Formats: sequence, structure tokens, C-alpha cells
Amino acid sequence: MLYLPLLCLAVVSQLVSGDQQQQLALSSAASAFSQQLYQKVALDKPNVIYSPYSIHSALSMTSLGARGDTATELAQTLGVTSLGASTHAAYKELIQQLNAVKDVALNTGNAIFVNWNYNLVQQFVEDVTNDYFAKSSNIDLSAPGGPEKPINDYIAAKTENMIQNVLPRGSIDASTVMVLVNTIFFNGTWDHQFSKYKTVSQDFHKVGGAIGKVDMMHDERTLKIKRDNSNGVDVAELPFKGGRFSLYIALPQKVDGVSDLEKLLATPGKVDDLFTGLSPVRLNLALPKFKIETTLTLNSALRDLGIVKAFSPMAADFTGITQSAQVYISQVLHKAMIEVQETGTVAAAATVISMVALSVQLPPNQYFVADHPFVYFLRDNQTGQILFQGKFSG
Repeated sequence: MLYLPLLCLAVVSQLVSGDQQQQLALSSAASAFSQQLYQKVALDKPNVIYSPYSIHSALSMTSLGARGDTATELAQTLGVTSLGASTHAAYKELIQQLNAVKDVALNTGNAIFVNWNYNLVQQFVEDVTNDYFAKSSNIDLSAPGGPEKPINDYIAAKTENMIQNVLPRGSIDASTVMVLVNTIFFNGTWDHQFSKYKTVSQDFHKVGGAIGKVDMMHDERTLKIKRDNSNGVDVAELPFKGGRFSLYIALPQKVDGVSDLEKLLATPGKVDDLFTGLSPVRLNLALPKFKIETTLTLNSALRDLGIVKAFSPMAADFTGITQSAQVYISQVLHKAMIEVQETGTVAAAATVISMVALSVQLPPNQYFVADHPFVYFLRDNQTGQILFQGKFSG
């Protein structure tokens, strides 16, 4: 039944060196994929959070077992056609670098849970273990609480219990071939924390003209920002300790400008422009405290983006995983959570792929007040990888 490659991504913070060109190509591909996905999953939601890194990495892991047109569609949609097989080497380097980070709590975990009753292609198991450092375990069909429980427990442990019960009871049985798990967890302290005593309830202008209340954090500080008048957006960078990771706030200059910003993100290369050209400015900063949890079913979105054959019982070609049964992706689920508060930001995500067989202190004279809908990015400034992306509309 379910060939559940469950992928939950766990992030760590600090990358070492490596093939810079490969890493830039990988981050560019993942960024472009993220903006295409945003257009499919976020436009109709007031608040959303997802991990481009988790989803892109999970699908890349799965592509190790894809062949023929199935492999071609995955590579094209993920934007890694030019990287070819080096995609997996680039991820291997990236995982090593992320797991070496010191200044923030960032950890990544990959695992495969295998039903050895199926004749799996050993090369696939070896490649996932080698390139993605995946831990290999057996699916325990007789596990107390069901075979899903050990996998859910693994995900919860790797994400500090932020992501729980990804696999529902009954989703794994004797026909499940394999479950792939990828987890990402991030917990960073602001380089410059907000004072809790300055947080006050404040008006927030919602889409459509309504006004609600949010807990707004305030501070006076020097911050890197830019005023992009040509595109009608202001961008602020809030770095975490160590400076490698930052939360970027892309705030439309118009109160009702979030739709125009979302259209801008759909233009190739525009999202990368948001992170360039920022300069330090002394200002009054106001940013909402918020906590968002999102669960997405990605089948339809991924089909729309070009991954079609992988979901087809008759056309899918995953013979690189097993040749003893016809398997295809039955479901891709993603669950993510983020909490932004005075001390810092914590975020986690899990992607589940189910496969079925058959300085100078000047007085502030500027403001950055995020009192209307905005888009945000939690980004690795060293590699350019967008670890988390979302929207806040109050």
C-alpha cells in the first residue's frame, strides 16, 4: 500500500566550505522551486509557513530511485537538470555544513524505514545513506501503537516535539515498501533581542480593510534595510547570533500591497533581489509576535508544477527503488511550524512522501513598522538556502 517516503528535515547552522558553484546552483534551484510552490499553496491563505529546504530535499532524495520520464520530470520541476547527479553530492555537502553550525540550534535528520519483504535495489539504500546520511531501520508492523508510531516518534524527537503525528494510524501496512523521513529544526536567538516590556497590543491592517490586534514587538536599533521603491517593497534583515542566518521581512509599501508582492515573487530571480542592497539604518522597528502552523497536501501543487508521472500508478518509474512491484507516490504531506518572539525564532518542518505499490548612535529618523500583511524568509546567508518561507496577515 503505502510506500511512504516520509521526509522530515532538521536544520543546523553553519556551513563549511565546499564546491561553491554547486551550492549556489542548488540554492538557486531550491529558491526558484519555492517561489513556484508559493504561488500554488500560499495565495489563498492569510498565514502560512513551509520549508522549501525540506520539500526540495525530500523530493531530491526520492529522485534517487526514479528512472526515465519520472526522473526527468522531478529534475525539471526541482530545477536541478543542469546539476544532474551532482545534486546529491551538493546536498551531502550542505548537510555536512549545516550540521556543523554552532551559533544556532540547527539539526537535520534523514531516515529510511524499510519493509524488507520487498526486494529493494540495494544501490538506492546505499545512495540515500551515503548522500543524505539516512539512518536505516525496519518497519515494525507489530509495534505497540502501530507501525506509524516509531516513525512519528523519530520525527518528534528530531524536531523537539514541534512536529508530531505526521503519519495517521493505518497509513502503514504490509504493502508499504518504504518510508523516507527528513526533518528540519531551527532555534535561533536574535543578535539583538527585543524587550518583552516594549511589546504592546497594536492595530494590524488586514487584507480587505479590516483591522485586528496583534502583539507588536518594538525596538530602536540600527538594522540593515532597503527601500525598493520601484517594486513597492521595503526589506529588513533581522540576524540571529553569529550572523549566518537571518529572518527577512518583505513589507509592501502599500497597506494592501501583499498581492502585488506575491506576483513579484513569481518572476524568476526577483526573490534573490530582495536579499541584496541592504544598508544599515538607525530606525524604530515594530514587528508582530506570531506563531503559525501549516499542514499542506502537495499532490495537486506538484502536479501543476510538472511532477505528473510520479503520481501515476501506470506511468511512474521508480525501478531504482524496487523492481518487484510497481510503486508510485500516493501522497506528499508537509507540516511546518514557526514562532517569532522577543528572544528569537524557532521553526520546524516535516515532509512526508507516501508511495504505494501497484555603529555611531544617531537619533532614529526612520521607521519599519510591519503593521500590515508581509512575506518572510528564514535564510542561510552563506549558501543562499531559504530554510523557511511564509506570509503573515494578522
